[in-house]
Amino acid sequence: MITTALIALATATAAPQATCATPEQAAAVRSFYTALPSAPPLVARRHMNLAEEVVSSGLPAEYATGVSGAHFKAVWDSVAEWPVAFFIMDQKGWIMKFEGPVPALLGNKRNDAFTDVKAPGANGLISHIRPDLVTSIHAVELPGGKGRDGKTREGMTRAVIFYDASQESVFGLYASLAGEDLNKAAIPVFEKTMALMRALPQVCGR
Repeated sequence: MITTALIALATATAAPQATCATPEQAAAVRSFYTALPSAPPLVARRHMNLAEEVVSSGLPAEYATGVSGAHFKAVWDSVAEWPVAFFIMDQKGWIMKFEGPVPALLGNKRNDAFTDVKAPGANGLISHIRPDLVTSIHAVELPGGKGRDGKTREGMTRAVIFYDASQESVFGLYASLAGEDLNKAAIPVFEKTMALMRALPQVCGR
């Protein structure tokens, strides 16, 4: 049976603008990550009481890169080459996690504003998304380390995360997650995606 997911981003009346960390916020983010380097932005924002987009944009350049949502197609075409990804969606406190192939863009063949994407295979994930409402896309590569519970997370967190005007993530595609035993097939291709994003104009200064 085909799985269908509908991702509805907040309606925008104008081209969405990314939210970037202020110098003070960036300093706070970097201080937080000095103590807890392995926390994904989704986790860090809960502890810091900051929007997740602010957290991602406040990370130093050695750990992250970010581009405008205007580059959605270039980034998505790159992540669609990943053989597999671990998806994390947090919608108003409802968190969904699943692993599977990344859907490829089918383009807008509908009579509305949504764009269709479809993963390979008869039972591949189908989603209807709004690239025009994406404000920024950040790629992060975070080292492992101790969490707030004192336990050490081995490995690295590698993710490409999409944001909208709410300043929170619509979803994140993870190639690896510190402390988790995920499929490692996407890691080499993630590096290509991150290199692509570093070569594009940056949406926020770091």
